[in-house]
Amino acid sequence: MKRLALCSLALATTLSLTAALPAAAQADDAERRLAAARQVVALMNEHTGPEQMMAMMKASLRAPLEQQLRSATHLTLTQRDRAADVMTGALSEGLGEVLARLMPEVNAAMTRVYVERFTLAEIEAVRKFYDSPAGRKSMTVVAQDLPQMMQPMMQAVQAEMPRLQGSVMKAIESLAAEGIQLQPPSPR
Repeated sequence: MKRLALCSLALATTLSLTAALPAAAQADDAERRLAAARQVVALMNEHTGPEQMMAMMKASLRAPLEQQLRSATHLTLTQRDRAADVMTGALSEGLGEVLARLMPEVNAAMTRVYVERFTLAEIEAVRKFYDSPAGRKSMTVVAQDLPQMMQPMMQAVQAEMPRLQGSVMKAIESLAAEGIQLQPPSPR
């Protein structure tokens, strides 16, 4: 009888320890996934972060401005070029500030995607520059969740439009002070 009680006690102890181990292992695994996911997001930002985004956006911002300035035939080519430079700079600076302010939120959302939807082994594989099936999965998952992750940024950009327009107006005033009038002189 004593032997049966000891076996039961040993079995109960083993079961309780075994039940506790997965929870501890899961917590440890979640912490490790979080640390690995943060490394992946940092690596992604290194290659496709705000600076790179702004460089890509700068060209797309400048093209419509140049198109609009073509109709300003009263300006010389040099003045139109200068106007495009100044206005693109003003927009880029404003958008850069918005991106800098929003990137922590975007990074947190990307980190959550990796922690919640990838294993530690997959995250480490992604960190090795997407050269695996896990890397392809990361691109698919991020692409699926990108609209949701970018939504706060797009809303913030819309909310910032009056301020950005103010920056452009200041840039136009600055150009006017340099003698570059974007509007043709009024006929007298």
